[in-house]
Amino acid sequence: MNFWDELLEDEVALPLNKKEVKQIEKEIDASFPKKYIEKLEEQNGGELVFDSVNVDFENTWSDEEEGFHLPLYRFNPLTVGDFEDSVSTLNEWGLTGKIVMFGVGEGSYLWYFDFNDNSNEPHIWCLDISDETTHLVAENFDQFLENLVRRNGEVEGEVELSHDDVFADYTTMDEIRETIAGDDEDERLIAYRMWWTRLEDVEGLVIALRQCVQDSNDEDELDSYAELLTEILMSYSAEGIMTHEQAIALFNEKEDVSDLSHVIVQLESDIQ
Repeated sequence: MNFWDELLEDEVALPLNKKEVKQIEKEIDASFPKKYIEKLEEQNGGELVFDSVNVDFENTWSDEEEGFHLPLYRFNPLTVGDFEDSVSTLNEWGLTGKIVMFGVGEGSYLWYFDFNDNSNEPHIWCLDISDETTHLVAENFDQFLENLVRRNGEVEGEVELSHDDVFADYTTMDEIRETIAGDDEDERLIAYRMWWTRLEDVEGLVIALRQCVQDSNDEDELDSYAELLTEILMSYSAEGIMTHEQAIALFNEKEDVSDLSHVIVQLESDIQ
């Protein structure tokens, strides 16, 4: 099962621009969830095969008998222009701070990230314009994905797609390794991120990324590999392969190529 509605793929925006993503992250002083970025790398916004998000609270859209849920059918493109528009829209409803709207449902439901409590793992909120209320829907993006469902299908009765369905068509490890062995650097980085998403042989991934950082003499490339390696080390215990201190030492060795102080600070704060 695909994540995006392929029938409407011609309506999507231009491919995700990594420089614009970094510009937005710098402006909000936060990092988007990795699985969110991976989905937008597949397609930068558009309609989903899902139409709802299961929730555990009363709302204006559903009732307990049918199962509480809220509508969501589309992810917005992630561009500087769309980001600025989303902030302006949320501000109009009295929502301020480190927030970014990422999706909509049935016109009256606006979905947004709230980075105010955690710059690396935003909470997922929904603004219900019909009664001007906001609802905390998920503590993180992974939890949010697990609650995505499709309630209105072609099959008679209710049809729900599980979290496993979301990633059923995901790139295999053989395909990932084939891309990494290729010559396209942008595609290689995407492949490494897909590897991390699969959570297979994470220690092997850490070893591979450490080698990428050691070998890289390109500023943008080095930044990307260092950021991904930092993200993994902060989320996964790889002490037997690479400690935070070893990563910091490696990043300091690359100061003639790029200033990696932003990821060094993240690692240092995680040690404390």
